[in-house]
Amino acid sequence: KTFAMRMEMNMDTEMKVPNQPDPVKQQVKLTQNFSLGALKKLDNGGWKLQLEFENETLDVSTGGRSVLSFDSNENPAQETNNPAAPILRAMVGTRLQYFTDAAGKVEKMGGVDDLMKRISANGTPQQRGMFQQMFSEDTLKRYGSFSEALPNRMVNVGESWSVKNDIVSTIGTLAMDMNYTFKNWEQHGDRKCAHVDATGTITSKNISAANVGAAVEIQKGKISGDFWFDPDAGMIVAVHNNQDMTLKIT
Repeated sequence: KTFAMRMEMNMDTEMKVPNQPDPVKQQVKLTQNFSLGALKKLDNGGWKLQLEFENETLDVSTGGRSVLSFDSNENPAQETNNPAAPILRAMVGTRLQYFTDAAGKVEKMGGVDDLMKRISANGTPQQRGMFQQMFSEDTLKRYGSFSEALPNRMVNVGESWSVKNDIVSTIGTLAMDMNYTFKNWEQHGDRKCAHVDATGTITSKNISAANVGAAVEIQKGKISGDFWFDPDAGMIVAVHNNQDMTLKIT
C-alpha cells in the first residue's frame, strides 16, 4: 500500500537582539506533499518503506516583508536569486528507504547519499550547508518514525503512558519527555480513530555549534498536540503538534 501524506509547518520566531529596541520577527511556512509506501516485509518482522517527495513550498518573511519564496510547481527560471530553490527542487522526486524493526523503529535508511549527490550537482557549498541544517539524516529519519508515540501495551480510554527520546539535531542532542493520554474514540474524516492527547517538554541535552556557527540552547521548551490512530490501517493517520520554546543563542 502507498499512503498520500502532507506536512505543514508554520514557525513564528521573535528574536531579541542586543542594542535594538524592537525584537526581530520572522515567519516560516513550509509545506511538503509526499507518499509513503510499504515495499516488503523484512525477516526481522519489520518493513522496508519508501518515501517520495512530490512537491514543496517555502515562504519566509522578516518584519512582515517576504525574503524568500519557493513553489516546486512554478517555473525554475524564476528562481535564479533564490538560495533555497536548488535544494528544495532536488528533493522533489527523491526516494528514501526506511528499514524498521518489528516495533516500527527505523534502524537504517537508504537514498540519503543519492539525495546529497542531486543537491551537490545543483547547489553551491553554501546551499548544501543550508540543506544539512534544514534536513539532516536524523531529521529525514523521523519521516519514517511513526511508532515512537504508541504504547507498548494495551491501554483503555483515559489511560496514559510516557515516552522519552533523544533527538540528534544541528544544535546538539535534544531530550524529549512526552506524556500521552488515550482521550476517546472518535470519527476523524472517514476513519474511526483513537484520539490521543500529547503534552511534554523538549530541552537541550548537549549543545553543538558545529553546523550553525553558534551555540543554541533550548531553555524553555513545551510541546502539546494530538494524534489520531486508525487501528484498521494500523498507523497514525493525522498529527497536530505545537512547539513553544525559548532559545539562548551565543
